[in-house]
Amino acid sequence: MNNISTRPRNLSWGITFIGLVLFFIGLYIRSSANCSAAIPGIIAAFTTVLLGLIAVGRTYFSGKQAQEEYAAAEYRKQHGKSELFDDADEAVRLAAKANRQYVKFFVPVFTILLGLAMLALGLGIWFTWKRSDVFPVAPHPLSMAILASCCCIGTLIAGSFFVGASREKGCRWLRPSGAWLFLTGFLYLLSGTALFLEYFKKFTLRIDPLMAEIGMVIVIILAVELLLNFIIEFYRPRMPGEEERPLPESRLLALFTEPGGVARNIAASLDYQFGFQVSEAWFYRFLERTMVPLLAVMLLAFWLQTCLVIVDTDQNGIREIFGRVTSQEPLPPGLYCKLPLPFERIYRYPVEQVRKIAIGGHEDEHDDPEHALHTDRIVLWDFKEPHSNASHFIVADTSDSESGSNIYNSSLHMSILSAHIPLYFKVKNLYDYAYRHQDSSKSLKNIACRELIRYMAGADFTGVLGHERHQASTILKERIQEASDQAQLGIEVVFVGLVGLHPPMGVGAAFDNVVAAREIQLTEKLQAETYAAVLKPATASQVHILRNAAEAYKSERSKVSEAESERFLSQLKSYQASPDLFILSSYLDVMVNQTRNTRKYVLASSKDKGQEVIILNLEKKLKSSLLDLNLGNFEKPQD
Repeated sequence: MNNISTRPRNLSWGITFIGLVLFFIGLYIRSSANCSAAIPGIIAAFTTVLLGLIAVGRTYFSGKQAQEEYAAAEYRKQHGKSELFDDADEAVRLAAKANRQYVKFFVPVFTILLGLAMLALGLGIWFTWKRSDVFPVAPHPLSMAILASCCCIGTLIAGSFFVGASREKGCRWLRPSGAWLFLTGFLYLLSGTALFLEYFKKFTLRIDPLMAEIGMVIVIILAVELLLNFIIEFYRPRMPGEEERPLPESRLLALFTEPGGVARNIAASLDYQFGFQVSEAWFYRFLERTMVPLLAVMLLAFWLQTCLVIVDTDQNGIREIFGRVTSQEPLPPGLYCKLPLPFERIYRYPVEQVRKIAIGGHEDEHDDPEHALHTDRIVLWDFKEPHSNASHFIVADTSDSESGSNIYNSSLHMSILSAHIPLYFKVKNLYDYAYRHQDSSKSLKNIACRELIRYMAGADFTGVLGHERHQASTILKERIQEASDQAQLGIEVVFVGLVGLHPPMGVGAAFDNVVAAREIQLTEKLQAETYAAVLKPATASQVHILRNAAEAYKSERSKVSEAESERFLSQLKSYQASPDLFILSSYLDVMVNQTRNTRKYVLASSKDKGQEVIILNLEKKLKSSLLDLNLGNFEKPQD
């Protein structure tokens, strides 16, 4: 009984405990750093725990079987051969039967359930990521990155120990969980790399989803492999004396976690395909002997390839030998030879490429020139949810003073303006850009933010949002360029786009109401000025008309009266000279002038006019005819 070792069981519980610790550490990194790349590592750590428990169960049943066999052997020594423990009677070997059923039924069912669960969980998380527009950024990524890196180092050491211990007798089932422990360390390395890059502001919003997707692809592939292992196990031929291989063990992970695992897996695959020991053939032995020298030659060839560097047409280079710059003059495009790494380096910079940074906000995926715009969504100012990373600036507001609303209030009116301004630049002096500052782009952003604050402090809110925007862009470009030249940044400012200016989030509706009220006020004012401009000339014209009419009436009354007075004096003199003639003349004038269109008949006076009958034909003919002509009396001449 003392010969039965408890080491396999202890090692199985140990790897289960390590996997559980890594699982909770992964949850802590995920929640504290908003790190999506830690999710595949969490899945791998939990799988390590499950496979460790499978190993615990296998060691438990194997131990029970060993105890049963030991008890049977002791009984035979004392009582001799008995039918109770005869080899043909399998019914009484309960522990051995339980061990076989555990391997034959429970482990396959567990394997397929584990594969299905990992595949469903991986695909579900993958599609959730694809529907997400942005991934959160870690608030304090450095500490979490260090923790993830420490976990990676610890898992490499622990995984090497458990994979090595799996070669011991009774510890073969440690190898699947040991391989997944290696994978957990690698996935934690991915999350630590993502957090380190976020800390150093490199690919801030792209590295976390990229590492998360790489890790999730690995998990999904291994989940599919578990399902394929379950199917292949039915058709795999068993050879006498073959080493027991746990069903959940991954052949893919074995390629990287076992020393010589690649060669052994290739040999096992060839033996399975051809049906005989191909690995014992001379050609395979030759390949096995020459593989390491061939790989060494390939690595040497790859290392010597670093002696050649190509500087592209849009790039310039800086040569360093043992970390020291040989010349401040940049290397033009072309092919260059140098010492292999790490003795000599040629750093290449895209000097002709127009780069972009954001002023007044942190970098996001829209500011990365290598990242395409991921959405065409239009967001209004009055959008309620956070949608912008713009910073706020205090700007003077003179609109109220111009409108006369603060005549009795001399206090300064200010407003808040949100700005997220793209600045485009390219490298002008490569040495200044690469070596005079640790991060020239960050220094340029700080300078641009400083100049933006200075300009906004003296600008007008309405003007910057409206008609002064182009002028503000030109002024900011000149100021930023001047400050950059003084700081020897070695850059050339190409364009400053003031397109991301708007009121702060949440006040869009109130701002629109204020603008609408001011527009209505301006409209009413212009309409009043228009009415005044139209009414003033009309009033002046009416005044002139009335004044001229009064003067004309005045002149008429005075001149007519004077003329009538003079005419009366003249008529009086004529009357005094000849009363009868004056009366007749006046009578005739009246007859002529007042009855101009009236038919008049003149009758000669006669003494016996009382006896004369006058007949007048008052019918007016429409037109004269030939019958009305007075041709006189014509008599026929006598012969």
